[in-house]
Amino acid sequence: MSQLPKVGQNLRRLRNGLGLSLDEASKLTSVSKAMLGQIERGESSPTISTLWKISSGLKVNFTSLIDDNQNELVLVKKENIKVVHEEKGQMRLYPIFPFDSKNGVDVFLVELDAGGKHISTTHKNVLEEMVLVVEGTLTIDVEQEVYELKAGDSLKFDGESNHTYMNKGNKKVVFHNIEIYK
Repeated sequence: MSQLPKVGQNLRRLRNGLGLSLDEASKLTSVSKAMLGQIERGESSPTISTLWKISSGLKVNFTSLIDDNQNELVLVKKENIKVVHEEKGQMRLYPIFPFDSKNGVDVFLVELDAGGKHISTTHKNVLEEMVLVVEGTLTIDVEQEVYELKAGDSLKFDGESNHTYMNKGNKKVVFHNIEIYK
């Protein structure tokens, strides 16, 4: 059973809405047809990287895959958020404010454990990405430029840039990530 039961339903709904077969979706996303089918049936819990591949390939916003709550007023408590784990378990992504078509953004809280590293795939559907560090020191490599961000520091960059998040310290890093879609 998938950690995020809506992912499969949302993926199927989005894929069908685009008129794509599993094979066509696989070619667009670089995610195997078998994996896409497993996700749709709730038999596999996709990683952050896989969700980004699907999101970018289908040109849909990230949170449209993980949640469909589009309420006007939303109170979010961290303990109620369905967390998405990076494949090695060192990174946890909390979708705080899912995509809203009125403003075209996703807002995430991200925790990266000591020594953790996440290589982010290019987001062809993201205009800008903003990172705001809340706790610890985050190292970000954006197109081979390295930035050290401490609590209170922020960085904005082109969403299509290659980027890697790293925690070189010995404590967890917590940061907000805001994705602005095209």
